[in-house]
Amino acid sequence: MITFNKLADTLREDAARGRIPGAVSLIAMGGTVARVDSCGWLDGDRSRPMTDDAIFWIASMTKPVTTVAALMLVERRQLRLSDPVSAYLPQLGRMAAFAGGREATVLDLMRHTAGFTYGWSAVSALHLAYQAEQVYDFAQTNADMLGKLARLPLLHPPGTVFEYGMSTDVLGAIVEVCSGEPLDELLASWIFEPLQMTSTGFRVEQKHLGRVARPFAHEAFAMAPPAGGGRWLSGGGGLWSTAPDYHRFAQMLLNDGELEGVRLLDAATVRAMKTQQLPPGVAFGSYADALGAVAPTPAMGQGFGLGLSVRLEAGRNPLPGSVGDFTWPGASGTNFWCDPRHQLVVVVMMQAPAERLHYRAEGRRCVYADLV
Repeated sequence: MITFNKLADTLREDAARGRIPGAVSLIAMGGTVARVDSCGWLDGDRSRPMTDDAIFWIASMTKPVTTVAALMLVERRQLRLSDPVSAYLPQLGRMAAFAGGREATVLDLMRHTAGFTYGWSAVSALHLAYQAEQVYDFAQTNADMLGKLARLPLLHPPGTVFEYGMSTDVLGAIVEVCSGEPLDELLASWIFEPLQMTSTGFRVEQKHLGRVARPFAHEAFAMAPPAGGGRWLSGGGGLWSTAPDYHRFAQMLLNDGELEGVRLLDAATVRAMKTQQLPPGVAFGSYADALGAVAPTPAMGQGFGLGLSVRLEAGRNPLPGSVGDFTWPGASGTNFWCDPRHQLVVVVMMQAPAERLHYRAEGRRCVYADLV
């Protein structure tokens, strides 16, 4: 039996010497949880010990969840991947004129080729316009967000560039339109309740706020939503969750859509999520380099499916892993990956944005060292 000690030991040592406040790690193999470990502190002030059930802002680990919800609508024939975005959000129809080509589709949203971006960098006038419009703002609603995007041009013609950005937030708004339900209620009834993800959602109940993990005071964390709930149901980055909860979601993906007798998606649909969906000759936007080793680029030996980065080739990516493994991490320091070859699911939760690239690499190094 593999003990998988290295990851827990490394995180414990780093928390003790103050590199991170604390962390929770979970490793499952063959469908069975091998171990769950918590270390350090829930908060940067080191006043409350970390617990296995600590609640973390998972940031962009929200994106695969929203993508699954949209694909459930596809299977119910309420949504089609080939449909233009404006078929559901007519206020965005004028963006096609700016694009200089075809209109963005639902598929483009799922694979980040719709032409949207984030405004965090200042590499162009459009990025500055995103900042000025406050397109990313938890004080807004999805309707407010769409109104802001409708006033801005696309950065690239749809289908031409992988540009990480607001695409999954737009997808979340489409899920609301197609289903007739607010995104929080739909995710709860369609995904969280069936998978028994009891501590996952867009807001943390008052009685559970004491379980919320926080970063060091010097860490930039202004992008996080209010734990008690904001107005914006961000399909791209608004969820809070725990390591045990997210393991259940990840295990469902590894199992091709099923967990403990509950099936959310057909196997073929989930396999499409884990298959290269970027078009031939696609270019990569300015933010791709900031994604580090999870970037879906040929240089990293990876592609992008539907909401997930997928390893396509051996010998290119600097992180240990197997062809076919898939992932999507969060800027807050949260991370998960699944390795079908080894039937492995790993979830690492911390609130340490500045250390996120280090621990994405360190987590894999530790797990595969024990595995080998």
